[in-house]
Amino acid sequence: MKSFSFTKSVLAVSVSAALASSAMAQQSGELEEVLITGSFIKGTAQNEASPVEVLDSGYIAKTGAVTIAELTSRLTVASGAENNPDSFTAGETQGTSNVNLRGLGLTSTLVLINGKRQTVAAAVANDGSVFVDTNTVPQAALERVEVLKEGATATYGSDAIAGVVNFITRQNFEGFEVSGGYQTTTESSQNTVDVNLLGGINIGDSTNLLLSGTFRQQDPLSSADRPFTTENAISTLGRSFIAIAPTNGSGAYAGSYSPGENIPDPACLDSELGVLVPQASGTRCGFLYGPRFNLVNDEEQTQLYGNLSHDFSDDLAMTIELGWTKNEVFDNPQSPTYPNLSFPLVFPGQAGSPFDQPVVWLGRPLGAESPSPFAPRDSETLRASIDLEGSLNSGWNWYAALTYSENDRTAVQPDTRTSRLNEGLAGVGGPNGDQTFNIFDPTQNSQEIIDFISDAQVTNRSTDMLVGDVVFSGDLFEMKAGTVGVAFGAQWREESYQIAFNDVATQQIDQDTGFAVPIDLIFQGGGRPVDESRSTYALFAEANIPLTDNIEVDIAGRYEDLESDSSFDPKIAIRWQATDALVLRASASSAFREPSLQQYFSQETALQGLVDPLNPGGALFVRVDTAGSVDLQPESSTNFNFGAIWDITNDMSVRVDYWRFDYEDVIVAESAQGKLNADPNGDSINRSATGQLAGVRTNYINASTVETDGIDVALDWMVPTDGFGQFGFNVTATHFLSYNIPCTAANARGCDGPGGTEDVAGFFNYDSFVRSIPETKVNGVIDWSMGNHSIALLGFYTSGYETTRTVDPRAASLGYNQDIDSWFTVDLQYAFDFEFGDNTATFTLGSKNVFDELPPRVYDAANFSYDPKQSDPRGRMVYGRVKVNF
Repeated sequence: MKSFSFTKSVLAVSVSAALASSAMAQQSGELEEVLITGSFIKGTAQNEASPVEVLDSGYIAKTGAVTIAELTSRLTVASGAENNPDSFTAGETQGTSNVNLRGLGLTSTLVLINGKRQTVAAAVANDGSVFVDTNTVPQAALERVEVLKEGATATYGSDAIAGVVNFITRQNFEGFEVSGGYQTTTESSQNTVDVNLLGGINIGDSTNLLLSGTFRQQDPLSSADRPFTTENAISTLGRSFIAIAPTNGSGAYAGSYSPGENIPDPACLDSELGVLVPQASGTRCGFLYGPRFNLVNDEEQTQLYGNLSHDFSDDLAMTIELGWTKNEVFDNPQSPTYPNLSFPLVFPGQAGSPFDQPVVWLGRPLGAESPSPFAPRDSETLRASIDLEGSLNSGWNWYAALTYSENDRTAVQPDTRTSRLNEGLAGVGGPNGDQTFNIFDPTQNSQEIIDFISDAQVTNRSTDMLVGDVVFSGDLFEMKAGTVGVAFGAQWREESYQIAFNDVATQQIDQDTGFAVPIDLIFQGGGRPVDESRSTYALFAEANIPLTDNIEVDIAGRYEDLESDSSFDPKIAIRWQATDALVLRASASSAFREPSLQQYFSQETALQGLVDPLNPGGALFVRVDTAGSVDLQPESSTNFNFGAIWDITNDMSVRVDYWRFDYEDVIVAESAQGKLNADPNGDSINRSATGQLAGVRTNYINASTVETDGIDVALDWMVPTDGFGQFGFNVTATHFLSYNIPCTAANARGCDGPGGTEDVAGFFNYDSFVRSIPETKVNGVIDWSMGNHSIALLGFYTSGYETTRTVDPRAASLGYNQDIDSWFTVDLQYAFDFEFGDNTATFTLGSKNVFDELPPRVYDAANFSYDPKQSDPRGRMVYGRVKVNF
């Protein structure tokens, strides 16, 4: 058994402080007992031993958020999620959304729906992360979001390393509500339309049926409409050739060329996307592929959700939930074709060659002159749950639930068949084996030969999870200061993961080299099929102990039996009502995350933009093989939180928390760029016969640690207005004090070399497993309401950060450097409530990013020139919404 250790000294200090403190004030008045995320014991709203942030329905409405991603991506406590389309560094996750609390990774945040688990999405991030797709949350029925900002393994089990996001839907709703909205950008007219239906009916005195539906459709926004976002997305592999020996060309290629000289396509600049790229010898014809890609995809989402609640008696109730979500990405345009990474030798007279000696082809079959094919994504999610809740004669309560969820996803990625391309180059291509594919003059190629060489990698992934929960809770015994409340229970989980590829993309492994045998596509790498499942069992218990009238302690522990390991994780949280106005709190816990089935068993090849240290210049997109390992160990962490809640007046309160995570055995896919830099000709590096970089082999490993800490601050103020309506002010902020990881080489982030650590807070982190980490995020809301009118002003600030990537001369000439500016946007909303007949309605007008602030420019080689994990490239948006209650 592997037992993840607790820091005993901190617990001892915390408990001693609690026991030594004297009672100073006693809360008066009765408060409703509620179940708060992070505990199975019902308590009062005053029970704030753990830091929980609540996004209620009022705040959700003020944001004007059309999607869950739009809501959660603005959390100050979150950093580095994938919520914007990004074909370059997050191509597989398009059409999904996720949460990344504390920047500790997509897999380190546990996402719940009504307190119950959801299967991970079938999509996988480029770094191998799996996550719950928050796009599947039933938005039309959403009541609030509770964010627990600390580890919660003791309560919820694996994955709750960084915290928990719990989406809670409406219950026992009666009536009918229709809402719809239209949103458009003020530049380029990217439009989004959504319609939401919500209906609830009471059947007799004991039954309620709630049904909801959502339909959302969004138009695409091409990066060509925001040219700054892709002006560095240039491939040096457009259409060029390298002379092997002294060579003479004819026709458009007329001239004499020296050995090793680069020869560009003479028609390179005929397209506005063709770019001449100087080389040490000659010039290459590059391809500005960036404008082909979308910033927003043509996408549709359809969602249905329902819950049925029934009270059999005062002591027994049942709730049944059923949800279904279908999300389709229709376009997702790509490059016309990708480069031929075999870099073949083309002989005189072959494939239309005008040269009298062999030349090496550096390029792509179809370039800037050709249209973009689409790479659609289709995802479907089903969720079903049944809960039974009751009470015993002894006064104890019990709860049992069975929840099933599944996700099926198909992704299509266009590419070119290697064998058929080679047949075309040899003049035996096409349906009848008699056509030549001309790589020197694309105007000579018929549509028939183009269709002949074209194909696609089709990947189907599916996940499912079945969870059984049983919880008992109640009062154990009386102490002088109050009643000891306890909860205990068990959980069983069964999950499975399947991956299948179409025939052309299914890999074989070379047993001698360990590299995947290249599939019959010139660029995509394919993968190995996976069909695996596992079961997990857990026992847990927690207790709430009132030590004095003013001090209470929550203690919890969970034992989880995994198929490959086991873990026991405790937690302690202390709340001290120091004065009538001041609450002090502290918590400490251990947490763990079991490796995902993807990280255990997968073998896939993805494309990454890498800079070859042996051939300096622009980034090349090459194949990176990543293999799973059954030898992976669970990740573990120790988490601390120390905070205070100060009610300055009856109308103003401040919350301040210091938090820390010590995260060990972090599972990462080895950095392909790091391996390439460390040993450019190593066993893990694959090169062509001419030395061109063709691939890198990486593995999932327990390779890293993270030590991060910071400060959370929140201010709530309801300002007295003496009869002029209600005026509110809220600010939340998160600041990273540090984010330390091991380093392998001296660099600009302060690492002294192997064995040391570096603080990556405030950096873009292109070259490590950590995503971009701006040091500070601040959100502010000012709202005013009077009668039927209300106005909300929202501000969102992200501090500046920097990249250590060396800026190439071309980008430097465009004004790029290693600094990434801060970003501050302002939203404004006006809402008017009115009645017609017996019905009520709300009309809303608003604007997001009122001042049309462009996202900060980021130099990230050939990827997007902004940070999709931190910024939104759409600019100013205006919207209108109508909600009618019948």
